[in-house]
Amino acid sequence: MKKILSVILALCMLLSVGVVAFAEGVNPFVDVPENAWYRNEVVKAVETGIINGKSETEFKPDDLLTYAEAVKLAACMNQVYVDGIVTLANGTPWYQHYADFCKVKGIITKDYDYNAFATRAGYMEIFANALPDEAFADINNIPDGSILDVKENNPYAIYVYKLYRSGIVTGVDELHNCNPDANIKRCEVATIISRMMDEGKRVQFDMQKNGESSEEEPAEPGKDNQKMVESENDKPKDEVVLDNPKVEIKDHESIVVGGNEEKPKYDVDGEDFIISVLTIHKEPEGLEADNYGVEHKLEVQVFGGKPPYTYEWTYKVRKDTVTIRNGDFVKGADTNAMVLSVEKENNLLGQPISCKVTDTEGTVVTTKNVIVYGPFSMPVEQSLTDRNYVLMGRIADGVIRKGDKVSVERNGKIIATGVAVDLEMFEKSLDEGVKGDNIAIIFDLDKGVRPTIGDVVIKYKDTHVVDTSDIVN
Repeated sequence: MKKILSVILALCMLLSVGVVAFAEGVNPFVDVPENAWYRNEVVKAVETGIINGKSETEFKPDDLLTYAEAVKLAACMNQVYVDGIVTLANGTPWYQHYADFCKVKGIITKDYDYNAFATRAGYMEIFANALPDEAFADINNIPDGSILDVKENNPYAIYVYKLYRSGIVTGVDELHNCNPDANIKRCEVATIISRMMDEGKRVQFDMQKNGESSEEEPAEPGKDNQKMVESENDKPKDEVVLDNPKVEIKDHESIVVGGNEEKPKYDVDGEDFIISVLTIHKEPEGLEADNYGVEHKLEVQVFGGKPPYTYEWTYKVRKDTVTIRNGDFVKGADTNAMVLSVEKENNLLGQPISCKVTDTEGTVVTTKNVIVYGPFSMPVEQSLTDRNYVLMGRIADGVIRKGDKVSVERNGKIIATGVAVDLEMFEKSLDEGVKGDNIAIIFDLDKGVRPTIGDVVIKYKDTHVVDTSDIVN
């Protein structure tokens, strides 16, 4: 199973910050009784390094799993299975990096109410996507329709059956009902993690169409089958995932993994393990603001490499790269999330902005260029008449596209509305014009009067009402 056992030692060392190391098989938690059905599963799951206690001596087995904890566990399991190590760290809010990673990897396709308690069906959908399909080999005969409380047309049914058939989930009672709308406890989630990461812990059983088992499920000493459904738990937001100061990471060398893909190999106390290459998994997004006075956050998130990371936001001026500094219209230019205030005076509007991220090994990745625009406006510098009106000028801010509906403003009033049926520059048609372009708008008047020099072309809004009452033709 991707040599999971060979990476457990290195992973446990890296994830042991804030938790006292203990000998294999030893239970350090005062709230996990030695005779509890889940005792061995909690210890095993903690040994994987994917789930820890809420403190050095308490596991909190009866605490319920939240969706935030579910996506973190899924992200960590994926990284351990694929790369052999967890490189993700807490963000703001603490679960954001894990949620973004899960989106990039296709583990989740939507946002959840992350602070809400996960339902059994909800966490099963997340966990069933946490590992590659190869990790979910069918070992059980579970026919469609055999799980009595899971309707086949429910969107989560495919994930429930996937976990049942691979022996990871067995149900909450003798009939193997799923109880999909209930929540799940940390002690139950520990069992699921143990089975997901160790194929030898999976349970073989078959079911008939009526939901009964066709053969008895192997009993495990000290366990209650009613508790064997999955449940999840994860560390609270102050948990540190990486950077154990007690672990010395030595110089690395390049190795080939999976064909020609090259990744770094690190030596951790004599154990080799692989850290994924520094990769961007959330790019910043641009904006075309409808109004001034709003704020827009540009955010980049990365995984892999060797944290901590440093961030440098820059913009292009011709061929020069200029570093962005904090100021009146910029906040957080030295972090992974920079906030721009969209104001006329902000000279970053309309500029190509990117972020350079560097890890402690000196590896650098750079995001794509994005642009933040204010609302479109173009003062009319010349007005000609052809079949339509031709309004010429330099775009002061924003973006205009062929076919956009526009309004013309004069002295604070809307004096005309119409459509930009074409855009031209140097007698060539354009699909769009952006801040700084000198263009001609071929304007098809719908309502109002002819625009003239000094008027301002802006984007049309439903609230615009043409008022020509004080205009003398």
